[in-house]
Amino acid sequence: MNRIIHVKITSDDPEEIAEFYREAFSWRVEKFPDPPDGWKMDSGQGFGVNCTVYRSEDSPLDKHLSIAISVSSIKETSDRILKAGGRIMHDRIHAFGNTYLYCQDPDGNTICLIEFGN
Repeated sequence: MNRIIHVKITSDDPEEIAEFYREAFSWRVEKFPDPPDGWKMDSGQGFGVNCTVYRSEDSPLDKHLSIAISVSSIKETSDRILKAGGRIMHDRIHAFGNTYLYCQDPDGNTICLIEFGN
């Protein structure tokens, strides 16, 4: 089966974006010791994938992306997103027995929050 195994984010200010994901989602963030300028972002245990963020100029073909993140509370997570410098793109969507909310990180990458069963 073809599975997503990793997400790569690019940014003109990758340190700021890595800090945003640390604050908004409580991810562990660790700077790589060698070039290129990158940060590993560990999203935790269980199902899912981890991410990296790199400087845009080191990955010119990969500008921006959209990711979906499962959260236990859209309200709590969206509050942390706003506090960390992100923005909410619209009101919550209720569909298929779940709640969805589209946000953006400070660099304009789209994040779809999914609260299952709500």
